[in-house]
Amino acid sequence: MLTEFNHYGIVIRDLRKSLAFYQHILGAKIVFQGLIPSTRTDVVYLQIAGGLIELLHRAEPAPDEVFGVTHIAFLSDDLDADYARLVAAGHEGLVAPKVAGTGHGRLAFLRDPNGARVELIQRDGKMRVDPIEHPIVKSFDHYSLTANDLDGALEFYQGRLGMKTLKLMQVPATQLSIVYLHYGYDVLELLHRPTPSTAGSIYGHFALRVDSVDAALAAFAAQGVPAEPGTPKPAGTGIGRIGLIRDPDGVKIELVDRSDLRDL
Repeated sequence: MLTEFNHYGIVIRDLRKSLAFYQHILGAKIVFQGLIPSTRTDVVYLQIAGGLIELLHRAEPAPDEVFGVTHIAFLSDDLDADYARLVAAGHEGLVAPKVAGTGHGRLAFLRDPNGARVELIQRDGKMRVDPIEHPIVKSFDHYSLTANDLDGALEFYQGRLGMKTLKLMQVPATQLSIVYLHYGYDVLELLHRPTPSTAGSIYGHFALRVDSVDAALAAFAAQGVPAEPGTPKPAGTGIGRIGLIRDPDGVKIELVDRSDLRDL
């Protein structure tokens, strides 16, 4: 069965630059580092507060390499059975269960109803440490996906993967539907608009909770990381404020200063 929503996978251009950003700006800690010899790919797991991201750096990226978020991942305690169950239910299998390229555990890939690439992993040991304290980042809030087919996404993530509903919100001004699902600490945000769009990445952003968006953006700007134009601003839900910064490869990182989702 699936036991944990584990990480966003991010393909990066410059390992040193990305590590400097995540470690020095966001207070991330390396919890695993390995190499896939066959493709000369560095694999680095970083923990930010209590959440994980995976950085993938290829020594020789292909001409058509896609940089940024490329998949989401879930932990399994029975990879073969979970993969077989999901494929039998009609979900597209992409990579059958095999030993991970780093040699650390096993993995498989399939596709969700909206086209997101979903990794299933079975590890030999624990990767997370206790939540990391940081003067600005208080907790890892959520990972976000666009769900043009919201019913399909809910059937997949709730019905097949076993995630629980944490919160459902509507934004009347834009008719945006926001569904938060979770496995304990780790939260997935599904965004559905009444007029679906196929433009842009399906992987929208990941979000970090701070005490004050304005203070956080000012502190990051002083370290050379500017806020995205138009932020900070009130959240569309009317709860708190949001700000946006980007990592060296353009991945959106949302800052939120509302209460924890479980307290709303």
